[in-house]
Amino acid sequence: MASPLTRMRVSSTGGLYTRPPLVEAEIDHVMTFPPAERRRRGKVQDRTSGDYLRSETLVHLLRADLRQGGDGTPYLQALIKRCEGNLRATISAQVPQVAQLRQEILQQFGLLFAEEVAHGGDELDFFECQFNSAFKALRVNAFNRHMVQAHREASAPLEPDGDEELNVAAEGAALDVWGRLQSEDAVFLREVAKFIMTFPPAERHAIGLCRIKGMTQKEAALALGVDERTIRNLLKRADEKLARIKENGR
Repeated sequence: MASPLTRMRVSSTGGLYTRPPLVEAEIDHVMTFPPAERRRRGKVQDRTSGDYLRSETLVHLLRADLRQGGDGTPYLQALIKRCEGNLRATISAQVPQVAQLRQEILQQFGLLFAEEVAHGGDELDFFECQFNSAFKALRVNAFNRHMVQAHREASAPLEPDGDEELNVAAEGAALDVWGRLQSEDAVFLREVAKFIMTFPPAERHAIGLCRIKGMTQKEAALALGVDERTIRNLLKRADEKLARIKENGR
């Protein structure tokens, strides 16, 4: 049976999110299969195949696998492939740094699952109900942030603000950790999520806002009620810790 959803709708009527009947029925049906068969069907990309599973169903299977201690690899790989196709079709190649934007969106999508493993929550319920609408919201928000940032960078000075020394090596290694959270690195999700949970709360908040939700340092500072220098220092310390994952070959 499909696990019940717990997220409330943000609307005048309220109420819990509910899966469409066809999605609910497909989840109930596929959950009767042995795990190996579920994984096999999760890899099918041909929409005309009788074994093809809806994206909403794949999200459910991925969440269930992660909750049970698995890595969710086949389901996340299948979802990433579908998302890649969506991004190629919806984001013009003429957009500045389009490859970076598409990759950032895929990383944000993957990190939603890492966030759920680390902190719980029900944000992914929307993806189990209306995957295309949920991914569109993620894509549009990321696109808007990207275009604002591209405009800022076009008129920004080359030197960073403040008098802190930036640890470029640590920051680059840490960003490489985020870059590994792609389809071929699904097993890495749980490890990074657990590692982040060892950080002090302030560093976790800074990572969550800037690295996962994609806020600028100024926006994160306003959200947390601190100055930008504090956010930079928090991210610097967190990046140095994340860099250890790469240094240790994890």
